[in-house]
Order: sequence, then C-alpha cells, then structure tokens
Amino acid sequence: MIRTILSIALLTSFVVATLKADPPSTQKKETTRKSKTVLKVVPATPLTEGWSLVNGIWTHSDGYQFVNGQVMRVGNQTHKKPPKPPTKAEMDAARKKAAAKSHADAAAAKTTDREKNLRQIPASQTGTHL
Repeated sequence: MIRTILSIALLTSFVVATLKADPPSTQKKETTRKSKTVLKVVPATPLTEGWSLVNGIWTHSDGYQFVNGQVMRVGNQTHKKPPKPPTKAEMDAARKKAAAKSHADAAAAKTTDREKNLRQIPASQTGTHL
C-alpha cells in the first residue's frame, strides 16, 4: 500500500517536472550530466540453515531430525542426501545453554514473584501535611 502511494507520488512529481521544464535544447545538456536514481530492492533475510535444538530434539532446516544417534527424515521425500548430524561441540553448547526448569522450580519462582509483588511498601514520608 505504501509502495503504491510512494510510486504514484514519484511518478506525478516527474510528470510535473517535465511539464515545467525548459525547452529541450537547454535541458539536453543538463540531463546527460545527471545520473538516474534507481530504487534498490532488498531481499528478505533467509532462514538460518543447519541444526537447532527445539524442545529437546535436534531439527534441521531441511526437515530432518536427529533422534537416537540417527538422522531421520520428517515429512515429504526430497531426494537429497541427508545432512551430517550436529557436531559434538554444538551438542555440548546447547546442553550448557538450555538447562530446563522442572515444574516445581517454575512454580516456586512464580510464588516468590507473587509474594514480592503483594508485599506492602511503606509510603514515603516526604512533604508536610498542613
């Protein structure tokens, strides 16, 4: 929507500029010196390729899963070679990052936050009451 509005505005400004222009003899010399402006089209950023740990299961961007030491295809067949499994370094790094909390830990954290928020704080004693 915004692109169409901007392109229409740009088009009308060019039309108005050409209608108000000087005779072609003087205009020709100036237009050869100026460079044309070209709008750039920036492509969207592609998805990250490779292995990622999702809900405790290693998944690949091509639709493979690493389960019990084997690379398995999930979904339709693409007639591609399966990717290499994740490296030992990737597995160790993911284990160190994602230490899953148990339900008891999550519940305890929630109750401490609730208690902290419900605790009454004394009012400030600044100012005078006249």
